[in-house]
Amino acid sequence: MPTLDGAGGSDPYRRCHTDTGAALMRLSEPEGDELDCTTIVVGRSASQSGCLVVGHNEDDAHRLVVRHHIVKAGEHPAATRLRDGTLLYREPHTSLELPVPDDTLAYDWTELVGQDFADSFLNSEGVSICCDSAAGTREQQPELERGGIGHFLPQLVAEQAHSAREGVLLAGRLVEAYGYCDARIITIADQHAAWVFHIPGGHEWLAERVPDDAVVLLPNYLISRQVDLANTDWFLASADLETHAIQRGWYDPTGTEPFDFKGAYGPPQINASPLSTSRQQTGFFLLTGREFPLDNMPFSCAPQHPVALGDVMACLRCVAPHGQSTRQALEMSGSFHKNVAQTTMRPISVWTTQESSVTELRSQAPGPQSVTVWRASGIPDELPYTPWYPLAMMEIALGYPDPYATGDPDHLDMSSAFWTFRLFVTAVDSDYARRIAEVQTAVLPLEEQAIAADKLLQNMRVDTDTSGEAIARLLTACGEGLGMEALSICRELLRQWQTNSERTPFRA
Repeated sequence: MPTLDGAGGSDPYRRCHTDTGAALMRLSEPEGDELDCTTIVVGRSASQSGCLVVGHNEDDAHRLVVRHHIVKAGEHPAATRLRDGTLLYREPHTSLELPVPDDTLAYDWTELVGQDFADSFLNSEGVSICCDSAAGTREQQPELERGGIGHFLPQLVAEQAHSAREGVLLAGRLVEAYGYCDARIITIADQHAAWVFHIPGGHEWLAERVPDDAVVLLPNYLISRQVDLANTDWFLASADLETHAIQRGWYDPTGTEPFDFKGAYGPPQINASPLSTSRQQTGFFLLTGREFPLDNMPFSCAPQHPVALGDVMACLRCVAPHGQSTRQALEMSGSFHKNVAQTTMRPISVWTTQESSVTELRSQAPGPQSVTVWRASGIPDELPYTPWYPLAMMEIALGYPDPYATGDPDHLDMSSAFWTFRLFVTAVDSDYARRIAEVQTAVLPLEEQAIAADKLLQNMRVDTDTSGEAIARLLTACGEGLGMEALSICRELLRQWQTNSERTPFRA
């Protein structure tokens, strides 16, 4: 496939994508709030399917690419090997060096090249890890071990955790030992439970379990409120969590108010920022039907009706904050999503969304069928979600197809899935009012087909005629086929838009 850096000549396809790529690069300086991700957690009893569901929009900008990898047990692709053969993890922003565990699990790795705090993981035990910025910390000068841990924290959890709870305790030990260099929220989940792991900066941490009958919306600030640290079924924390807040003057135990984690550790300007609270309000309203005031958001909320897979996808695709309209943005020229950001509060789906995912974690399904990861490889309201089956891929030791595993932040290459999808959503965004209808007609039916196919695959069981390996291979082939079909459709639409050719029918 032709590359796009410096492309020109007589090929209009290359010229078009060079123009689109230039437009993409001009949009490489986002507002700060557009770099903040959004995560949704739906408890097992709150979901229509009985799955525990984790939805995540990864919002980052500047020059980066998304790559997908299957890492085998015992492999350490991110480690540095010393002359004596010792393997170390070297934190990219501090001087900390971390020992590589002797025995590690296989895992699915979503790598954001060019962004050191955005990777997500799913390991062979079905433990899912994704990260969100907490937008700020009150710890201005925490005492850290050689700058503290950061980038490698979620990877070390993925390599070693056999359950979400074990992952929380491991992450807590690492934060206590080294300190964390910033404020962050990590969602650690398996098929039985999900935990929201808060790091306010420094050596303190708190994890709160998501109720089975509730929904959580994470909007880039600390969300846990009143906590019962004696109830370790629902709360896990560093031993000094409350005493540290007292010593720093953030909490007065002699007052009438109980200890409020968000109130004590969250920077007041972040806690009150509508850039975050409006997203939480929007998500709660979409998923539960309840409207909360911006200045008093709960940790979780029980929905009025079971939450379906499509509900989570629709929430991650939401371009209009609760109570606001995108009409003005549609009438403006230029990037639709940037126009929305300029005319409304910060929505959930933004132009900096590099990937959107919805992970279904099933306690009732065997082995490779127990996890489906639905991915839209860019701005989700402009792309289909298609399913991938990482546990099946690990079982048969098969990696991602090359377009999804490769990409260079400084090299626009149409053989890369990331760059194809990024150019596609940039083209849609520049003429949203007209092209979104074509996207819905040509692209989104693939998502409907994928959902139907996934339901059939989930009903398959091992018997005398069908082995577990055969099911794993079928799941893997289905995921790869749908992912490549999404790529093919988007490439074809890009060609049609730039050549103004007649639409050719897509495969059913």
